[in-house]
Amino acid sequence: MEYEQIANNGKKLSESGEDLGWNEALNADFFVARVNRINGYFTALTSSFGIMIDGMEPEQFLKFRMSLLPASGFQSAQYRLIEMASTDLENLVFHELRGTMSNASVAQKVEHLYWKRGAIIQETGDKTLTLKNFEKKYTKTFLDWAHEYEHKNLWVKYQQLSESDRNREDLKGALRELDVHVNVNWPLVHYKSAVRYLASKSGDAPATGGTNWQKYLPPRFQKRIFFPDLWEEAEKEEWGKSWVETALK
Repeated sequence: MEYEQIANNGKKLSESGEDLGWNEALNADFFVARVNRINGYFTALTSSFGIMIDGMEPEQFLKFRMSLLPASGFQSAQYRLIEMASTDLENLVFHELRGTMSNASVAQKVEHLYWKRGAIIQETGDKTLTLKNFEKKYTKTFLDWAHEYEHKNLWVKYQQLSESDRNREDLKGALRELDVHVNVNWPLVHYKSAVRYLASKSGDAPATGGTNWQKYLPPRFQKRIFFPDLWEEAEKEEWGKSWVETALK
């Protein structure tokens, strides 16, 4: 709902899409309030994941995870929609393709979204069955959503604000915090749990959905950033590294 209100210039919509005429002009105050709400949701989400890290013994977790097969955490369609409503699609494609797909179609960008790389069978390069089934179920939804938010995602809406509003430190700070929540803290609590339960001297156990979690989860490999213009080059270069150094000790 917070994303929808920002995307629709601060308007409040009924369930049928009717404009209820509330807060029609999008401004920095409205923007900051909604992004701060989203940050609150992600703070609670990330904190709650601690139970997966410290809430059970490794043997208990390995027993529990058998009930998850063949599902994978990357199959959260809602999370993929949040990403596409936050930033330009080009910021979500494979890392090595960013900056090269400005003229690509929405469909081409969706085909190369970064998270698909995490569900590839390393030995053959083929998509895992989990990814194939996920794409079969949600590709149309993702394409429709990507088209809808192409010109009204958070980054686009931020750029449409006045210069004085764009320069407000509380707004830039809220967006930077969202970037860290979604693209550093959240994947890294998953990574920390994977290291605790799946990594061993004799070899890492596979993820439940067949994902290559060692390469897929660490932000320093993906370097996924929603709002790159709000970060210094040195910060982008070190994306996620300091978090790893402190959180995984």
